[in-house]
Amino acid sequence: MQVRKLQEMGGATLLVSLPKEWVRRAALKKGSAVAMDEAADGGLLIYPSREGTDEPLGHEIDIAYPSRYRNEGIPNEITAAYLLGYDMIRVTGRDVISSRDRDRIISSIKLLIGLEIVEEDARSITSQFLVDKMAVEPSKIFRRISTIVRAMVSDTLRQLVASNESGLVESVAQRDDEVDRLHFLLVRLIRTAVKEPLSASKFRLSAIDCLDYRVAASSLETAGDYAVELSNSVSRLGTISVEVQLRIEEVIDLLDTVQSNSVRSFVQRDFKLAQRVLDDSLRLEKLIAALRDVSHDSPVEILHLADTIERIARCQRDIADLVSPMGPA
Repeated sequence: MQVRKLQEMGGATLLVSLPKEWVRRAALKKGSAVAMDEAADGGLLIYPSREGTDEPLGHEIDIAYPSRYRNEGIPNEITAAYLLGYDMIRVTGRDVISSRDRDRIISSIKLLIGLEIVEEDARSITSQFLVDKMAVEPSKIFRRISTIVRAMVSDTLRQLVASNESGLVESVAQRDDEVDRLHFLLVRLIRTAVKEPLSASKFRLSAIDCLDYRVAASSLETAGDYAVELSNSVSRLGTISVEVQLRIEEVIDLLDTVQSNSVRSFVQRDFKLAQRVLDDSLRLEKLIAALRDVSHDSPVEILHLADTIERIARCQRDIADLVSPMGPA
């Protein structure tokens, strides 16, 4: 870290010189615009700016075709570049991109929210992230993911009780795809906030907040995967006994409450609510144990279902565990 003294000019204005190497790397000169913002910790953030805006310069990356990696090389490289916050992603090759590989590349781009193809020819495909990252709040995306996962779990269990499984597996799988897309977008935004403190300051996120969001988002995405597993178990079940049905109905309501409150406690940094989630999780464990007790004469899928519900509840409890009694950092 460099320490520089402030200079006074005109009796009121304070000046400080910028590091010469940083100015050179950022290609700044007299008259260049820079973006400035106050950080959450009281520091001052300075970034090279797009001309006429207060946004930092974007990032571009070139991906060579054919990939040096086998199988899903190019699609995986595109996803990695997206998650790392690159705004412009170019796939370029000395040879013509084959029809099969072109389809795979285009399909991988369509799976990533905000990434659109802006140029394409025989030897290259250029995509650009067109969403204003300063206008997309991580907390709203996080809540949206939670809403989808809650619906996946609730719909699956309620259809089991109602003995109505029409289109269940397909519906849950489709919503899990949307969870994955939103999860990728959230990871991109969080990584960008870590690399660009200016973005983090816009949303009042500290470095610890960014880390917590990354962990919590992973827990939600995992819960979505478990919801798909849950729907597969339900699709293999036949008729269940009245006693098992009653136990499942008890689990449904409390599990939904745990899912809702864990996300609210995390976003609002509400420690008391987080503690209520932990208490409800203990009650839920007892209900799941009771479900196992009445399932001895039921298909083995009921026991697998109980295990999966327990894993989903654990994901929600992990989110509540991230809430500190000291409040935001």
